Amino acid sequence: MERPDLTTLSCVNVECQHFARPCQGNLVIRKVYGKDCLRLLRCRSCREEFSERRNTALFNAKVSEAKAEEIIDHLDEGCSVRSTSRLTKVAKETVARLLKTSGRHAQGFHEQQVQDLTPRAVQFDEQWSFVQKKQKHCSADETSQAGDFWDHTAIAPDSKLIVSLVVGKRTQEQTQELVSDTQARLRKGHLPALFSDGYEGYEPAILDAFGRRYATPKTGGKGRPSLPVIRWPQGLAYGQVIKSAKGHLSGGIHLKVIRGKAQLQHVLSLLGYQKINTSSVERHNGTSRLRNQRKVRKTLAFSKSSLYHGWMSWLSVVQYNFCRAHGSLKMKAASGVEHRSPAMASGLTDRIWSTRDWLLSPVMGGQG
Repeated sequence: MERPDLTTLSCVNVECQHFARPCQGNLVIRKVYGKDCLRLLRCRSCREEFSERRNTALFNAKVSEAKAEEIIDHLDEGCSVRSTSRLTKVAKETVARLLKTSGRHAQGFHEQQVQDLTPRAVQFDEQWSFVQKKQKHCSADETSQAGDFWDHTAIAPDSKLIVSLVVGKRTQEQTQELVSDTQARLRKGHLPALFSDGYEGYEPAILDAFGRRYATPKTGGKGRPSLPVIRWPQGLAYGQVIKSAKGHLSGGIHLKVIRGKAQLQHVLSLLGYQKINTSSVERHNGTSRLRNQRKVRKTLAFSKSSLYHGWMSWLSVVQYNFCRAHGSLKMKAASGVEHRSPAMASGLTDRIWSTRDWLLSPVMGGQG
């Protein structure tokens, strides 16, 4: 099996001058070992020796790379841990262990790769699922690790890229983390149009993450100085889709402009939309339920652990962003039709990755 190019790897010694700096020509092959012909590398600068799998999802893995890729692909296609074990003919514990290491690696990979974005718009939403049992069956001391769990998602509708993900309870703190993380991944000074549902936590979270802080004038009095005043930045456009429900029947949808009506209309026209909506993130929620068995509304494959629930969500995000061609992103090319992933459409990469590619892509500060 072809091994990754040495120019894509870097020294893992934090004290080395070439740490986390690929394409420096400082790595040489010390020896080749194992069924997958793994390479033990040496850094010429600091003399550190390490496996090429260091800081990857498969560091110290006992299964082959081909088998690991097969297991992850089965999980991403909607199979549970037990069904994946039966189909790939490996132990259930092996599948669970690989899900754990791959989920952790996926989160670090997303943190490392999804940066400096310039989307026209970002849509926010939350997707419901549950861990262990439904919320109504949870006792007071179980509510932190069981019951309702939400995937708080931010997506760019022009590229379909998942910008940020926060898994947990539906609280103001989680909403604030989602919006702040989204803002941190944007290019400095870039202000996309923002869309969300009517959840009351979004407006203060957006103001805190995107707002401009102005120092209050000194009064000369005693006591602590006043906190800075946060104001909406000029050019920010924000609209909400407010859904009201009565029982199980829809009570109607109300569209509300919070900031920047003219700017919202301009961005909507660029995206090909007629009115404020969160259609891209809602459509992704449907895809997520299709590919992640843990989120199916009536299933025996629901998550028994909040940790594994989060790891599977992160695994699905990386597969969706980098490894899956999106039907709405096709482009005409000289050779025919070019299929693109969300990461390609947003300019993060120039190709559709395989599962093996990101499993073996080093994440500095990751595992090992």
